[in-house]
Amino acid sequence: MKFYEVTIILDGRQQERLENLAKRFKKINGWGEWDIMQFAVNGFTGVREDMLTFMEKKAAELEKF
Repeated sequence: MKFYEVTIILDGRQQERLENLAKRFKKINGWGEWDIMQFAVNGFTGVREDMLTFMEKKAAELEKF
Protein backbone atom coordinates (compact mmCIF):
# COMPACT_ATOMS: atom_id res chain seq x y z
CA MET A 1 0.00 0.00 0.00
CA LYS A 2 1.25 3.46 -0.89
CA PHE A 3 0.14 6.81 0.44
CA TYR A 4 -0.21 9.94 -1.71
CA GLU A 5 -0.74 13.57 -0.87
CA VAL A 6 -3.00 15.50 -3.21
CA THR A 7 -4.31 19.03 -3.29
CA ILE A 8 -8.06 19.47 -3.33
CA ILE A 9 -9.24 22.83 -4.61
CA LEU A 10 -12.56 24.07 -3.25
CA ASP A 11 -14.52 27.04 -4.55
CA GLY A 12 -16.00 29.69 -2.26
CA ARG A 13 -19.23 27.85 -1.44
CA GLN A 14 -17.49 24.52 -0.99
CA GLN A 15 -14.93 26.11 1.31
CA GLU A 16 -17.71 27.67 3.35
CA ARG A 17 -19.41 24.29 3.70
CA LEU A 18 -16.16 22.67 4.80
CA GLU A 19 -15.54 25.41 7.37
CA ASN A 20 -19.05 24.87 8.77
CA LEU A 21 -18.46 21.12 8.93
CA ALA A 22 -15.16 21.72 10.73
CA LYS A 23 -16.94 23.74 13.40
CA ARG A 24 -19.42 20.90 13.91
CA PHE A 25 -16.84 18.10 13.90
CA LYS A 26 -14.53 20.04 16.21
CA LYS A 27 -17.23 19.74 18.87
CA ILE A 28 -17.93 16.08 18.08
CA ASN A 29 -14.46 14.57 17.83
CA GLY A 30 -11.89 17.35 17.45
CA TRP A 31 -11.55 17.07 13.68
CA GLY A 32 -10.47 20.00 11.56
CA GLU A 33 -10.78 20.61 7.83
CA TRP A 34 -7.87 18.32 6.91
CA ASP A 35 -9.26 15.43 8.96
CA ILE A 36 -12.69 15.79 7.38
CA MET A 37 -11.33 15.79 3.84
CA GLN A 38 -9.03 12.84 4.56
CA PHE A 39 -11.93 10.83 5.94
CA ALA A 40 -14.17 11.77 3.01
CA VAL A 41 -11.59 10.81 0.38
CA ASN A 42 -10.89 7.48 2.05
CA GLY A 43 -14.61 6.78 2.32
CA PHE A 44 -15.18 6.87 -1.43
CA THR A 45 -13.33 3.79 -2.67
CA GLY A 46 -15.30 3.78 -5.94
CA VAL A 47 -14.13 7.30 -6.67
CA ARG A 48 -10.52 6.14 -6.69
CA GLU A 49 -11.41 3.57 -9.36
CA ASP A 50 -13.19 6.30 -11.33
CA MET A 51 -10.15 8.58 -11.09
CA LEU A 52 -7.82 5.87 -12.37
CA THR A 53 -10.21 5.00 -15.21
CA PHE A 54 -10.40 8.69 -16.13
CA MET A 55 -6.62 8.96 -16.22
CA GLU A 56 -6.28 5.75 -18.28
CA LYS A 57 -8.65 7.25 -20.87
CA LYS A 58 -6.78 10.56 -20.78
CA ALA A 59 -3.45 8.75 -21.34
CA ALA A 60 -4.94 6.86 -24.29
CA GLU A 61 -6.18 10.15 -25.79
CA LEU A 62 -2.81 11.81 -25.39
CA GLU A 63 -0.92 8.82 -26.80
CA LYS A 64 -2.84 9.25 -30.09
CA PHE A 65 -1.04 12.57 -30.73
